[in-house]
Amino acid sequence: MRKVLLLLFFIVVSSYADERAWYDKIDTKVEVAVFLSDYKGTLSNPTSSFDFKDDLHYTNTASSFFSLETRFNLPYVPNIYLSYFNIMQENDVDFNRTIEFVATPMSKVVTKMNYEVLNAVLFQEFKKKGSMVSLLGKSIYSGDLEFDIGVNIKMIDYILQMKDITKTDSIYMYDKVKSTILLPYAGFKYYRYGLVLFGNMSALSFADAKSTNYQFGAQYQILENIALGYSYMYEDFQATEKSDHINFKTAGNKFSLIYAF
Repeated sequence: MRKVLLLLFFIVVSSYADERAWYDKIDTKVEVAVFLSDYKGTLSNPTSSFDFKDDLHYTNTASSFFSLETRFNLPYVPNIYLSYFNIMQENDVDFNRTIEFVATPMSKVVTKMNYEVLNAVLFQEFKKKGSMVSLLGKSIYSGDLEFDIGVNIKMIDYILQMKDITKTDSIYMYDKVKSTILLPYAGFKYYRYGLVLFGNMSALSFADAKSTNYQFGAQYQILENIALGYSYMYEDFQATEKSDHINFKTAGNKFSLIYAF
């Protein structure tokens, strides 16, 4: 899927290569961020259930977040927003009871989790230009509005591993979910001088695995091509693997540096 998306990008660009200064019609932004995430959610099966935070003791963690946004100011060409992050946790846990994981009884375990997400959003923007308005006898600019509609192709690669450390011959058992989910996407932005307020959301998936993600926040331009950003980001997904039903959630604050080419 990643190769298909890159191929689509190059086909679109090359189709306009014969136009004069076609690259002047393309705006690109790169974001590098730190995602400070917390965990919620459960894993359940017919005989037991445990919580990622309360039972596995998964705590707040810092992970890297990257995004690339390319806007084509060209007819009939959708904009592209790619984002990627990867969070990992591991811990030794004594459940003080017997739980079942991948149809295997366990009590005292070492556990490892990896959650990798690539969002590939294709969207079309609709803008409303602001105007000068009178407020308390002063003329001020109302600001510009943008509404985005599109589709999010979400690629999830998740694995949770456990090994019972009370048994010398124990091996890691695991649940693994590797899924591509199609989600509708909607977003908005409010621009006023160097300030941008924004929010976006993807939900209502049409697949065996289900996912929801949203974020809202602000960016402020500090130099001609550089902005600082803050947002609150939420991600979850649900899937059934083997006999286990996974309901995984992560959310937290994201601090960003954005560079516009």
